[in-house]
Amino acid sequence: MTGNVCISVVIPTYNEMLRKDFMQRHLASITAFFKRHSYSYEVLIVLDGPTDGTAGFIKNYAGSNAAVKVLSRDKNRGKGFSLREGMLQARGDIILFTDMDGATPIHMLTKFMTEFEKGYDIIIGSRKIFPEKYIKVHQPHWKEKIGEAGNVFIQLLLGLKGLKDTQCGFKAFTKEATKAIMPKTTLNRWGIDFEILVLARKMHFKIAEVPVEWYDSGYSLVRFPGYIQTLIDLMRVKWKLLRHKY
Repeated sequence: MTGNVCISVVIPTYNEMLRKDFMQRHLASITAFFKRHSYSYEVLIVLDGPTDGTAGFIKNYAGSNAAVKVLSRDKNRGKGFSLREGMLQARGDIILFTDMDGATPIHMLTKFMTEFEKGYDIIIGSRKIFPEKYIKVHQPHWKEKIGEAGNVFIQLLLGLKGLKDTQCGFKAFTKEATKAIMPKTTLNRWGIDFEILVLARKMHFKIAEVPVEWYDSGYSLVRFPGYIQTLIDLMRVKWKLLRHKY
């Protein structure tokens, strides 16, 4: 690895106080992980216009950790907007994004680093490979079934055949892949995950999918309108592909 920072961890963050315990554990686990390993690192927390006490909590946390940088805005713009903002400001040779609830624990990054050493450009976590081993706390059954159906639809519609879990919120990229892909993304909400992978395939980046542990927090920020928005985003990406706009 080259550069001053080996790994950047980007965390888009909205209203997290209802699952504050998960947030605290995740942030503490990130600090502990990098204490155990020799990687230089930074954490970029992108505050996406939270309206509860999340902003104050995060700013207090950042004040006690020099490796943490907070990007804050008053207006909610969505996960996609926040990821684009954070990843393009990240300085790491490897840039990981993860959810604030820590559904996939940070120690899974060790598996990712092994894959990067094999020459891959992008590593995506998967809840669909050996789920009986890696899913420790399941989502509600109905939500898992919707996710399975949706992912098959995404694979077929967007030419992402073979990627079993496009929506897992634990993905890592080389700096080169990040700088090439993220400026070309256009979606601001949940559809950013599959838009990134469509662009990665178009640009011939090497993608590896590896199984990761998953602990569902029991509380999701994705509501029914979020599923509708994701469907709209899916149609937007398909339309752009048909018009050769990527």
